[in-house]
Amino acid sequence: MELLLVMALIAILSAVGLGAYTQATLKSRDTERKNDLEQMVKAIELFNNDIGRYPMISNGVMTCPQADKTEVSCNGLIYAYLGNTRAIYMEKVPTDPDSGKKYVYVPDTNETGFSLYAALENTQDGDVVVDSNNKPTDWGVSCGSINCNYKITETGLVKTK
Repeated sequence: MELLLVMALIAILSAVGLGAYTQATLKSRDTERKNDLEQMVKAIELFNNDIGRYPMISNGVMTCPQADKTEVSCNGLIYAYLGNTRAIYMEKVPTDPDSGKKYVYVPDTNETGFSLYAALENTQDGDVVVDSNNKPTDWGVSCGSINCNYKITETGLVKTK
């Protein structure tokens, strides 16, 4: 009887510990996502300061200007040619810690702004977009396996739809 009681107690403590561990890793990935997007915003702003516009996209891929003024895929970097010198603003564009998800970059149509999107796992996070009833929702933009629920622009975090 005592052995059963001890085993039950261990099972309860294990379940609580596993839940706390799962929550902690989920929040850790969300923190990584937010930090990644903040770093991308800084790189994109530096690009804009030098080039006078934000990066464009072609077929859903960010493009970077070449020395001859053509645009090609940035291939995991954020860079631009200033004359004949290549200025690198971000050496390796980060990817979502979950391989089934992705970060999404969308420039404004007039290239005077942009949006970066991610899908946070913790929908109770205070930075997740909410609707008019203050309920968590998404931006209607696909971040891979689910829709994006986190958006940051050149002016900062956007929390309401």
